[in-house]
Amino acid sequence: MNKQGKVLLSSMALMLTVTACSDSSSKQTVKEVPSTSTPKPAAAGSKASDVPLTVKILKGSSNINLQAPLFDYIFEKTNVKIQLELVTTNFEQKAQTIIATNSLPDIMEVAYGKQMYVDGAKNGLFLPISDYMSDAPNLAKIMKENKEIAKNNIDGKIYSFPKLGAWKLQLAQGAMIRYDLLEELGLEAPKTFDDLYKVLKKFKEKYPNSIPYTGRENAFNLLKPIAFAMGSGNRIYYDPNIEGGKYVYGQAHPEFKPVLEFMSKLFKEKLLDPDYAVNTADAMKEKLASGRSLFYYDNNSFGVNFNEALKPINPKARFELLPLMKNDRGQTRGWMYKKDWMHNIVISSKTKNPHELVRFLDWFYGEEGTRATAYGVEGVNYKMENGKPVILDSVLQKYAQMKDPFRNMQTDLATGFEQLALNVDEHPMVETSAPELVKWKDMITTEKGYVYEVVAPPFTNDELSRLKTLQSKVDTLVDQEMDKFIIGVRPVSDFDKFSQQLIDSGALEIEKIYNEANQRYLKQ
Repeated sequence: MNKQGKVLLSSMALMLTVTACSDSSSKQTVKEVPSTSTPKPAAAGSKASDVPLTVKILKGSSNINLQAPLFDYIFEKTNVKIQLELVTTNFEQKAQTIIATNSLPDIMEVAYGKQMYVDGAKNGLFLPISDYMSDAPNLAKIMKENKEIAKNNIDGKIYSFPKLGAWKLQLAQGAMIRYDLLEELGLEAPKTFDDLYKVLKKFKEKYPNSIPYTGRENAFNLLKPIAFAMGSGNRIYYDPNIEGGKYVYGQAHPEFKPVLEFMSKLFKEKLLDPDYAVNTADAMKEKLASGRSLFYYDNNSFGVNFNEALKPINPKARFELLPLMKNDRGQTRGWMYKKDWMHNIVISSKTKNPHELVRFLDWFYGEEGTRATAYGVEGVNYKMENGKPVILDSVLQKYAQMKDPFRNMQTDLATGFEQLALNVDEHPMVETSAPELVKWKDMITTEKGYVYEVVAPPFTNDELSRLKTLQSKVDTLVDQEMDKFIIGVRPVSDFDKFSQQLIDSGALEIEKIYNEANQRYLKQ
């Protein structure tokens, strides 16, 4: 994928978020190609601009083939040519600086739920899309069906084009285990968390040099999936099993204590990776792909690559998704990744071409734009069969032997979530991915207990200001102390005192603000 990571060239692209496993590439200088004339508003149903228009887009990414035929196709359909600037590292910091200095390009991405997005909108830096909805019929139609999008509004107005999921090959934060080792040792798949502990212990006894359970990038990522599965949650989260659905600050309640007891026991008995707190995503993946680690609780799709990497080491080795395990409260539950990503694609309020840029971005939500950003160009990358797009055999064969066929194909074609799509259709993943990923999708979508992560409700100015103060204090306390509890520097018997400290610092007030905002949203 790195060979395609060219940046800062004149071409077509949209803003996307870099996933944890993206690689970096060098940054080059962009050559500006100014518009030759001032465009006039286009008539309904025509191209976004009636004359060729060049706009600047700032995007955080590193792997885009800027020579893909899709770029020319999009220009042909919209009459908009993009001058793309890719930021390969510290994109959020760059975006924050741009907003603070009011030096926005025509189009850029700003992360959902971040204060800089709210500040930029309130300070008039972003174009209010809701004032131009007549130019965005595709988004308007989706918004009538998808009420979650309204959570992105600020003071009742829309300031961004959100990244949505038209169709997803559903993934989850699942419990993934080396199933071949269960079979080798004659063990049943764990049905409870006590069963899981016993299995990990057996793994360690049989393979004393192994790291039975590993994770990545600190306690937050380690605790988020397993805390929810065990009946609680990490920091502020939405719990569908409390009073019909309620926001709760996990560590402020006694239900979180068993989570710490479980994790500290695993760490003490060397069943949990001693380096979990400092593991990068790559470090975690190396341990799992090499056979050193045998279990993880994270994105289930990682298992496909681990299985492929393990084949030369052990042809029988394979990770499988475990059915949801029952917790001490009698629940079986787990997080599915939310349907929509809701990343914000914003237009500068200084643009001279607001109608054209709104129509341009809206094109990506329509049937033509959604299909193109999923499959590429018809006749070049895919064909139509019985009214449905099908990837050409020549394209499939090109990537079949690669380590990650789907993402390599997306990079080359400039399609999909990490590339150009705003209304993401993941059907191509079915054609290019290992069959177990489809099998796991079916497990996730049919097994009772999986729930979608939800988007936070919209807050008022006063609520945002208060949350900023409260969460700075409470979240910092959590981040400082979780590792201490897990590694044994602080005994779990101190948890009740710690929980009260969080309450005294405002944890319950955070809950109150979230729940009041959510009730207000639900009544709209």
